[in-house]
Amino acid sequence: MFKHTLALIGLSALTLSANAALYDRGNGLIYDDVLDITWLQDVNYAQTSGYAASNAIGVPHSISTNIQADGRMGWNAASTWAAQLEYGGYDDWRLPSANLINGADPCRANDGSCDRGYNNTRSELGHMFYNNLANLGFYGVNGESLSGYGPTNSSFIDGGSGSNMSISSLQNYIYWLDEEYALDTHKAWGFLTSYGSQDGYGKGFSFYTWAVRDGDVTPPVPVPAAVWLSSTALLSLVGAKRRYR
Repeated sequence: MFKHTLALIGLSALTLSANAALYDRGNGLIYDDVLDITWLQDVNYAQTSGYAASNAIGVPHSISTNIQADGRMGWNAASTWAAQLEYGGYDDWRLPSANLINGADPCRANDGSCDRGYNNTRSELGHMFYNNLANLGFYGVNGESLSGYGPTNSSFIDGGSGSNMSISSLQNYIYWLDEEYALDTHKAWGFLTSYGSQDGYGKGFSFYTWAVRDGDVTPPVPVPAAVWLSSTALLSLVGAKRRYR
């Protein structure tokens, strides 16, 4: 009986760990323990930080110079913004990766088996959109049209505290991804939150940016409440067994 109880406690702790996805690290930083990457909680930090307004240049569709005051910018400017960003004591920020498997594949399968199209959860932003935030694409994995698609949800349950947290400034628009588009050097990859799809877009278009970096920002110091309770229960059982020997 005692060993069986210990096994259940251990299984419970492992289940909590396996199901955890996003952790609020404070100071506007969100850690994804599945992909092992850290996101800015502010999805339009280029605008809210004042960077876009201070550096607004060019006109939409200009490949070389295109930064708009509302935070949208061309792919070249977006890549530069992410690379020069210093936040939370880190300077290795970048745009989200498309995690390409078929860099030149023109297919648009709805089931996520291609780089282009819907339900692509290999993409870092696709994983955030579909898995972490539980949003829907315009098409389901079987090709059926869905209602309630788009960025209808921007909140998540923190894996540490269990509190409801929100991603701020999530736009119903396109976000630039890190990779260039193999079929056309004038294009780069982007993720359209309006429909949950990924595709190549002209580098001069004005799209939003969401910064991410590899790894965690700090080792998780606090012990999650559920695991603490499991540990407390374990210690109580050990103490009880010793008393009744």
